[in-house]
Amino acid sequence: MVLGSLFGALGSYAGFILVTLWVGYRVNEDVANGALNGALTALLAGFLSLISMYIMGSIFNIGPGMDLLSFGISGIIIGLLVDVILGMIGGVIGSYLSSRT
Repeated sequence: MVLGSLFGALGSYAGFILVTLWVGYRVNEDVANGALNGALTALLAGFLSLISMYIMGSIFNIGPGMDLLSFGISGIIIGLLVDVILGMIGGVIGSYLSSRT
């Protein structure tokens, strides 16, 4: 979320990739397990950021909060799927790098 607030959407996606790359690297197992752990990490992070943005928007009137709901449930699901795909990519890369060293 910090990279997202500093660099916009690309920073947010880069944050997902970096964190899941680290998770995949720490798993120290095969690539499939790295992909699974990266996807689960990204899904959890996506849900937590969704909840925090909704709370900021509805209670404090800051952040994207209520604009998030204008996309509807399908937009939220698509956003979470993008997060999961990025998490899988980061987990695979991290797991591959871990097996190479």
